[in-house]
Amino acid sequence: MSITMQDLRTEELVIAELEQLDVTYLSRLFETKPGQSLTPHQLLAKLIQQPSSRVRAALISLLLAHPEYARHATAALGLLQDNHAQQFKFFYTAAVYLQVQFESSLRVFMNTRYQTLPDLFSKELKIEGNTPLEKLRSLAYLHSKWNGLHLNWAGTYQNAALHLLRRWKLEKQWNL
Repeated sequence: MSITMQDLRTEELVIAELEQLDVTYLSRLFETKPGQSLTPHQLLAKLIQQPSSRVRAALISLLLAHPEYARHATAALGLLQDNHAQQFKFFYTAAVYLQVQFESSLRVFMNTRYQTLPDLFSKELKIEGNTPLEKLRSLAYLHSKWNGLHLNWAGTYQNAALHLLRRWKLEKQWNL
């Protein structure tokens, strides 16, 4: 799949929207100001539709930073075709498990904004495991099986959360 200049412009607008929502770790190709703000469900859907995997994975970061966006997940799914909808479910579910894994750090940075993400898709995806890490590995296995790409999906999911937390930590230090 080749990426067009229009694809890059759309992706830059999505990244600019994320920056307005405290997801600031994604590098930019050029300076882009956010356009007309997307609704939460539009932003969730647009994220998973982006050509760059780093931007698609930022769906996890957005959900960790703004768990209130979970209430827009069903509406976002309504905007997506089958392939993107399935990817959305994988990344959303990864955010659920990562929120448990990184709960103490998220609470430090979010204070009173912290709220638990509802687990919307685990039963449908048939996730196995008892701990968040086991469930994340089960999810990663299913993701690989689904798309035929044998990538380290668990590492990809965790990387999105770690980028967010690292950036928040740095921003806190810079603002002291």
